Amino acid sequence: MRNIDSDDMQSSIVRGLRALAVAWLIHANCHALAADNEWQAAFLISPNPALMDERVTIRMTGLPPNRSITLRASSEDQRSCWWRSSAVFRTGQDGSIDLSTQAPISASYTGIDGMGLFWSMEPDRSCRPLPAFFSLVDWFKPIVTHVEAASGARVLGTAQVVRHLAAPGVRVAPFKNNGVVGILYRPSDDHKHPGVILLGGSEGGFPTPEGAMLASRGFVTLALAYFGTDGLPAGMQRIPVEYLGRAIHCMQLLPGVQGTTVTIIGGSRGAEAALIAGSTYPEVNGVVGVSGSHVRWEGATANGFPGGPAWTYQGKPLPYVRFHIAPGFAARYVWASLTRTSLSLEPMFIDSLGRAESDDVQIAVERIRGPVLLGSGSNDRKWPSTLMCGRAMDRLRRNGHPYADEHVSYQGAGHWLPLTYLPTAGLRGRMADEIGGTPEATAKVQAQWWPKVLRFLAAIRLQDATR
Repeated sequence: MRNIDSDDMQSSIVRGLRALAVAWLIHANCHALAADNEWQAAFLISPNPALMDERVTIRMTGLPPNRSITLRASSEDQRSCWWRSSAVFRTGQDGSIDLSTQAPISASYTGIDGMGLFWSMEPDRSCRPLPAFFSLVDWFKPIVTHVEAASGARVLGTAQVVRHLAAPGVRVAPFKNNGVVGILYRPSDDHKHPGVILLGGSEGGFPTPEGAMLASRGFVTLALAYFGTDGLPAGMQRIPVEYLGRAIHCMQLLPGVQGTTVTIIGGSRGAEAALIAGSTYPEVNGVVGVSGSHVRWEGATANGFPGGPAWTYQGKPLPYVRFHIAPGFAARYVWASLTRTSLSLEPMFIDSLGRAESDDVQIAVERIRGPVLLGSGSNDRKWPSTLMCGRAMDRLRRNGHPYADEHVSYQGAGHWLPLTYLPTAGLRGRMADEIGGTPEATAKVQAQWWPKVLRFLAAIRLQDATR
């Protein structure tokens, strides 16, 4: 009986200790909840509203000191898909968090990055099809990001960050003149501004939102279509270089354009077009090429098949590198099409380049009467843009091109060098295999490439003003 009594006593003591522990935990949680109820986060966001190419600083005050706080961000793209990111920060003694100076404890990104919550957003798995890119359709519709700060289940504060591709007052209108088709973007005032022609790539049609962004920064910008829309070739086939010349002439005659020269910016096959135009027309005062080429490539039909010469001049086809489709690559292409799996085109381009790179297919970039700025990603899987941009630079140096030319290759980036602080975290899986790049490397490009382009354009503006 004595042993039984002793056991009962021990059990009673254990139960009592457990009850005390539970009571203490309940008290502590209630105390923490009551303490949290006393705090209300204040968001300090600048600038807000902002342009899409501006870095936004997010700082919070009025938070519990020395506490883990979860920040969540979400944005709806223009095809009704929600993108989300999150980060956990530790508040300081003053109960504040500053995303531009603090690294998160854990997050959808790593390290100190004030724009991390924006670029690391991923699409909801419910979006179908699951997008790789944040969809933009209307360049004049704001992109709203919702941000909330929470401690456990309690939301301590919310805010909205409103960003625009176009500054207030930027004007846009369809452009048709002398057979030239495009969209014209003008700054908000009536002053004269430098002229820029913007060229898209193999997708055809009109270039994407960079026209609105350039007008926001003080450039009259013609987003030029050169195939793939009404009144123009359906595919990238036999496009007269003179068409680009007519576009340059149209820009010179616009009353709002400053001076008699224009800068041309192109991406991918559009970079090829920009270099061709710059090497042909002395009215071009500089060229920016993104993920471009030093040679003229074969054209493509509207269905994406090899299409013979892409360019003509004075009625004659210009020499070009033909696509060499080896049996092995053809088999991989068919298999990828049937199984809906990824396929990098880079090996085909490298193979074709090695078989036909003679001087007559190279673009005479040394004839461009202004500086050349080229950007590429070291992991471009669409085609070997870093290799080709490097060879364009080699040709400029060999021929003593007397301008401040530059080629920047971004380590780990792919074919896509985005200009705005948009989500890059969708760049995974099949799309990453096809165009290359990682979300992290592509996000770094956003912080570096567009500011470099704007400085390049500003230097040309200054150079023209002192002539």
